[in-house]
Amino acid sequence: MVIVILAEKEKQAEAYATALGQFSKKKGVYVIRQPLYFPAEVHVVAAEGHLFEYSEPDNWSLDKLPLTNVSFKQHLKEDKNSREKFKRIYDEVVAADQVIIGTDADREGERIAYSILSHIPGGKEKIWKRLWASSMTKKTLQKAFQELKEPSETYNYYLEAEARAQSDWLVGMNLSPLATIDLQARGQLPRTKGSHLSVGRVQTPAVRLVCENDLEIRNFTPEKYWKLQLEDKKNGVFFTTKDKTKDSEAILASSRGLSTTSVISSVEIENHQKSAPQLFTLSALQSFAASAWKFDSDKTESIVEGLYLEGFLSYPRPDSEYINQFEFNDLKENLSAYQKAINCHFQSAFLEPREDYVNDEKVSGTSHSALIPTERIPNLSNLKTDQRLIYEAVVKQAILMFADDCYYSTKTIEVENNGLVFKTKGRTLHKLGWAEWSSRKVRGPVEVPDYQVGDKIDTQVQIVGGETKPPKRLTESQLIGQIFPKYGLGTQATRGEIIKKFKVRVMLLKIKNRSTNSHQ
Repeated sequence: MVIVILAEKEKQAEAYATALGQFSKKKGVYVIRQPLYFPAEVHVVAAEGHLFEYSEPDNWSLDKLPLTNVSFKQHLKEDKNSREKFKRIYDEVVAADQVIIGTDADREGERIAYSILSHIPGGKEKIWKRLWASSMTKKTLQKAFQELKEPSETYNYYLEAEARAQSDWLVGMNLSPLATIDLQARGQLPRTKGSHLSVGRVQTPAVRLVCENDLEIRNFTPEKYWKLQLEDKKNGVFFTTKDKTKDSEAILASSRGLSTTSVISSVEIENHQKSAPQLFTLSALQSFAASAWKFDSDKTESIVEGLYLEGFLSYPRPDSEYINQFEFNDLKENLSAYQKAINCHFQSAFLEPREDYVNDEKVSGTSHSALIPTERIPNLSNLKTDQRLIYEAVVKQAILMFADDCYYSTKTIEVENNGLVFKTKGRTLHKLGWAEWSSRKVRGPVEVPDYQVGDKIDTQVQIVGGETKPPKRLTESQLIGQIFPKYGLGTQATRGEIIKKFKVRVMLLKIKNRSTNSHQ
């Protein structure tokens, strides 16, 4: 009896074999004759992502549109590597008694497995179990092999992925030729070979958001405005108001009506306790890396994928900011090792799970937890510079939940002068906590005098002029971290690819990676 495990990638296959015991490798297949947890010989064979794809129409013609009666038959990719991979898998599955799906534990991994097994006689019928692991460490994989899932538990992921792929195909193959031919007829698109407009279910609305932002910037006309502010002559503190006017005569008249003495009308002190940032999803990490180091989103995803396959990070495309109790305990157990690895030596303040980070219900079943380090800690000197940056960012984000909170207070002071109210705000940092170690910016202290309600202060009125500013250009960091999630565009696994397509197809000449966000 032979059990075949279908992996998605070569490194994945090797990790599976290592977790099951001593193995040999013959013609690209990992053979474990006496595997742990199984009574039969196990063979592990790897694909390399999608080996099959939908066929495209022979030519574009409006007469053939809309394409609705589509069989969605797939064909094997024509490159040599895909053909060799499929033949190896084909031979192993045909000879096997049972098959375990071991592709990536997500929708696309499910689709890759079923698209391959559907093209092998009896392949789908031989599916016995589904391997579902959160990382590639030996410990995690061995646990997953002892807790194999029934195929029915994850089959709906395949249906979801296939439905998405088919809808993408229908939108693209109907609207891309329609838009291309129409624009060429209008003379707005050249008829040269390779010149076409790509329309996509996700990419087109995403491009629209960027174009609307660009048009707002192009069409923006700056306007002058004026507002009043008061300066405390003794302390040099400025009190401002949000009220603006375009009427220079009106602002001048208002300024003349103000007294040289103002009265403190309100002093409000508010204490704040802020926890460390939530754990990384892939999109959040991509957004952070784009801001911090100008990394393209697909570059960040590729680095995370590599660190995952090496067993250093958990599942690389999570959409949750939470982990479960088991993962929290693992992180706590290895906390000192993580601190030593990235030189982040704070005193632990929270060693019990907090609901901002740990929620078993939100990551139960087939849901993946946030991006966290595994117990396998690399020698950072052996990592490439970019790998090290990403790894350290993930580790720091994970372990800072054990650090103390950031404590600060704000003081809002209002002054009244001739019926007008002006404000200033002070800020006092009491304890930095996690913020002392975070690479995210934290607002510094702002000192203000010890004003009391009823105090009279000598003030000088000033007229401050300004000009309205155009909207800021969207950055890759904002698109990945804010805009796409807000409008439900793409998934953790596809958002980086969307940006990449923009650039390849010259829809966007450049999306600047400027850091525009600060923490708090």
